[in-house]
Amino acid sequence: MKKILLTLFVLLTLPSFAIKIKHGPYLADMDSTSATIVWVTDKPGMAWVEIAPDDDTHFYGKERPKYYQVLHGRKMVKDTVHQVRIEGLNPDTRYRYRIFTQELTNWKWSDYTEFGDVASSSVYKKAPYSFKTFPTQPRQLSFLVLNDIHERAAYIKELCKNIDFKQLDFVVLNGDMSNMIENQQHIFTAYIDTCVNMFATSIPMFMVRGNHETRGKFADYLYRYFPTPSQHYYQLKTIAGINFLMLDSGEDKPDSDIEYGNIAAYDDYRIQQAQWLKSLLPQLKSDGRPIISFCHIPPTEGNWHGPYHLQETFVPELNKMNISLMMSGHTHRHQLIEKHEKINFPNLINNNQAYLLCRVNDKNISIECCELNGKNKKSFTFPLKR
Repeated sequence: MKKILLTLFVLLTLPSFAIKIKHGPYLADMDSTSATIVWVTDKPGMAWVEIAPDDDTHFYGKERPKYYQVLHGRKMVKDTVHQVRIEGLNPDTRYRYRIFTQELTNWKWSDYTEFGDVASSSVYKKAPYSFKTFPTQPRQLSFLVLNDIHERAAYIKELCKNIDFKQLDFVVLNGDMSNMIENQQHIFTAYIDTCVNMFATSIPMFMVRGNHETRGKFADYLYRYFPTPSQHYYQLKTIAGINFLMLDSGEDKPDSDIEYGNIAAYDDYRIQQAQWLKSLLPQLKSDGRPIISFCHIPPTEGNWHGPYHLQETFVPELNKMNISLMMSGHTHRHQLIEKHEKINFPNLINNNQAYLLCRVNDKNISIECCELNGKNKKSFTFPLKR
């Protein structure tokens, strides 16, 4: 009896564990006047971001505006994945930010809720995080492209050890960062945690979905970790006078392939994107901005169904645009496909061992392709079409 009472006393006097931030924060999206910040906690709660210009004023000392995770007019309080969209920012301006989640402890009835402890980035990091919005006016841009990492998180760190991320505007994850997606922890261990530690708290990363990101029982939830204003993986993003066209090439084999377990419908999905591309044509022709495109599966190379269907669906519309360059991956080998009778823009295919460090000025796209420890370094220059 004494042993039972002692056990009960210990259980009753154990401290409750406060809510904690498990992953993030990171910039999942950004443009000239807005940004989306994502993080994950171990318990559900109400999430918000406090933000201030990165000037001489102290972050504390006065009330900062709070940007909450809101969906259709309601603050989200029952989720552990927090996506906070901040709008109304000034272009080409540096901001400081902190993240907060207050634990939901009880939901009695209707909307009468009770909240407990607050998890904050202040606990882990004394100084606020920061980011800089994109300019609206043209200027030189620098960005990094990674693809086909296939969960080699340590390889990302070693490959990019000499990259000065502070000099970059953004990073593009151009597909197949995962082998498949089995659960939330899987994608963070595979690459997101490493990206957060290296750059993503202050430099946005854009996800261009690869065919391996479509696989696994958790694949349908990847969008929660890379939300976009368009609510699609494919989108058009204008940064400093350049149109970046990010496409979703889907799977590489026929929908009927046994590997997909009768749940694939990528042919219709590519047709849907082709219609979207067609709808973009008037806008792209009127604004006259140069276009750089990303598409994980190259529409110019491969013997599978996917590349052929991309040629049937995407390429006729892309050929009507003034695309300066498309960057792809997928094949795990490096190749430059010059424009030819079927495609009127160059397609640079990166292998699974290298990064592409890209610099864009008012005339050219300069690209440095480099593998681990500076091996097999190559350089390319492509003119910007206007």
